[in-house]
Amino acid sequence: MGGHDDPEWLDPSKTLGSTTLTDIRVPQREELRLRGTLLVISGTPADLGVHLLVRGEVIVGRDFGQLKLRDGRVSRRHVRVWEDDDGRYWVEDMKSTNGTLLNGRALEVPSKVADGDKIYLGGTVLKFTLVDETEARYLERMERLAGTDPLTGLHAKHRFDSMLEEALRQARLGPEPLCMMMMDMDGLKSINDRHGHRMGAHTIATVGKAIGKVLRGRGEACRFGGDEFSAYLPRLSEARCKLAAEEIRLVVEDGVYELDGTRVTATISIGIAFLDEGITSVGALVAAADQALYRAKAAGRNCVSL
Repeated sequence: MGGHDDPEWLDPSKTLGSTTLTDIRVPQREELRLRGTLLVISGTPADLGVHLLVRGEVIVGRDFGQLKLRDGRVSRRHVRVWEDDDGRYWVEDMKSTNGTLLNGRALEVPSKVADGDKIYLGGTVLKFTLVDETEARYLERMERLAGTDPLTGLHAKHRFDSMLEEALRQARLGPEPLCMMMMDMDGLKSINDRHGHRMGAHTIATVGKAIGKVLRGRGEACRFGGDEFSAYLPRLSEARCKLAAEEIRLVVEDGVYELDGTRVTATISIGIAFLDEGITSVGALVAAADQALYRAKAAGRNCVSL
């Protein structure tokens, strides 16, 4: 075997197992630079695991900012985290109602944050860590895997359920309107039988993405199971909720569902229900929307029913 002066040792084309030295990718300087990141490690189930890289400035709040929390004790604008020109990171309370703690101590003035520090706001805990770009991409991927339905890109059902619980609690406190939708595709079984489950899955995925696009900025949706979807729309009037449901119905009906040269058509039936004094739980709200969905199916499908 050659030592370090052996020409083979110096030749980058020689293999290390099945990998040559020229195959080994050296991380670029930008990737090696450590950046600040915020990770929700305690709070409402819908927020757990949410991760955000601090690029310049991040506002954390209930209804405003780059990191929105569903914790009712968090103010609309609660804290600000930012990076200064020297690469140091700071946190500042934005005159929140319930205040902020940094590592258990009241945050009264802007303060530097270091790797491993914990920021307490409401019932939520954010952990600040320093990561390189590779680690940041890994955390983002893990968050997507944990909280997203891989077929449609909509919320995973467990995250959606937690979000709906918080939406109902907020609506009760308001009081504010809350609309629930249950949606079921019409005739997916015939698509599966005639063209295979791959075509069926493609159709479900396309419909799910369309629902997410229609509701963006108005509500949240998930794949309830199979070819069934659910959604909720907070703080919108009954008329606007009906309009959104009809928009979903038309988008699905007019959609293009094509795979490997095969094209199919799809429609969807939608049942909607609204929070009222007789509905006291998420289960009751979902059941009311489900009953409306049955009425839409009984009315001939491809329609919206109350």
